[in-house]
Amino acid sequence: MSSFSLATSPPRSNLHRLLMVRGLFLLVVCATLAFCYWQLALPLAYHAMLWVISGLTLINIATLVQLRFFPKVSEYAFFTQLLIDIIGVSLLLFFGGGADNPFVSYYLVPLCIAAATLSWRLTWPLLIASLLLYTSLFFYRIPLPDIAPSHHHGGQAINDALSFHTVGMWFNFLLSALLITFFVIKMAASLRQRDADLAQLREDRLRDEQLLAVASLAAGTAHELGTPLTTIKALLKEMESDYREVPALSEDLQLLQNQVSHCADSLKRLTGRAAQLKDGILPLETAFDFCQQVIDEWLLLRPEVEAKITLEETTQQCRSHFHPTLSQSLSNLLNNAADANPKGIVVHAHCSSENLVFSIRDHGPGIEPDRLKDLGQAFVSNKGQGRGLGLFLTRAALDRHGGKLDMQNHPQGGVQTTLHLPLNSPKETS
Repeated sequence: MSSFSLATSPPRSNLHRLLMVRGLFLLVVCATLAFCYWQLALPLAYHAMLWVISGLTLINIATLVQLRFFPKVSEYAFFTQLLIDIIGVSLLLFFGGGADNPFVSYYLVPLCIAAATLSWRLTWPLLIASLLLYTSLFFYRIPLPDIAPSHHHGGQAINDALSFHTVGMWFNFLLSALLITFFVIKMAASLRQRDADLAQLREDRLRDEQLLAVASLAAGTAHELGTPLTTIKALLKEMESDYREVPALSEDLQLLQNQVSHCADSLKRLTGRAAQLKDGILPLETAFDFCQQVIDEWLLLRPEVEAKITLEETTQQCRSHFHPTLSQSLSNLLNNAADANPKGIVVHAHCSSENLVFSIRDHGPGIEPDRLKDLGQAFVSNKGQGRGLGLFLTRAALDRHGGKLDMQNHPQGGVQTTLHLPLNSPKETS
């Protein structure tokens, strides 16, 4: 379900609507001038006013042509168009009796549009410009006695530039403009925030659906891997005993045996963690133990890695109920660093202000700047053969637990990855 809202429309659509409003206004002015000339025979400066109308029409046409070839519209361009409207209205009023003209209330139209579409920093200048131009029309104008308000005092008609009626209209404009500017800006900001929240909600729902699909596939895959792993483990054990006398091959078989055992243990831990999640019982552990366990498993799985690991003493004082998905998130980040370059990885962890800060620096080729903003979405990867699920699942897990992930290219090469994870339990001294 969609609804029309100037506050949340893109600037290009708003400018199209503004040009339409300006065109309708010019048509009404032309019709009014024709009526005044043919029916009322008012002595207006018709030629000058037609020049103003022609100028605004040319600006309308030029802007439409510009939008066709340059569709991108900035806030300042929209601000300029509204300022042109205010100046154009002021010129028409100058030739049509000044502040006495009943069309003077049209000043409120561009102000309403500005308050609904622009920030307050650009709306207030338009309000000030409108107020100054309106005030100047009391003193600088071509008078039109036929439309000037008058009142009688002592039997004599008085028609002054500063009559009670025109001054009252000025104060009414000031009050209306202030109220419109203040409250419409607030309402427009609320609409923008509401739409941003709805967009975030839709994004979260889409992400959850993707996670559910990935989780279902992962559960089925984990179930199917049990039997092949058991078979591979048995065959490797037989081959290890058969080729015990070949040292080089025996070492490779031992390495394969360790890797398969690690995969089998990972499946067992996956089942155990699923049971924990089902019961809602998570152990309370220090950040040091949590990080150390993840790093040990990572080093066992990636024996080719050379890393400098520093776990500060503060991590031994921070305790929390770490969700199993968080350990997998750290593993994904560590594996990404190892895939970029297994040599020279720097891992650092410390606790600061109720947060666990975990940073990883690799010396790989880095990330292309145009890909940085897309990393973390499903099936978007910086690797040649990557599937993009690791970082997607990592970001999803961190978002659920209030964590933040920052990935930037390091000035000296490689990628600097920093994870901020809130600790949901107070610090305790172990």
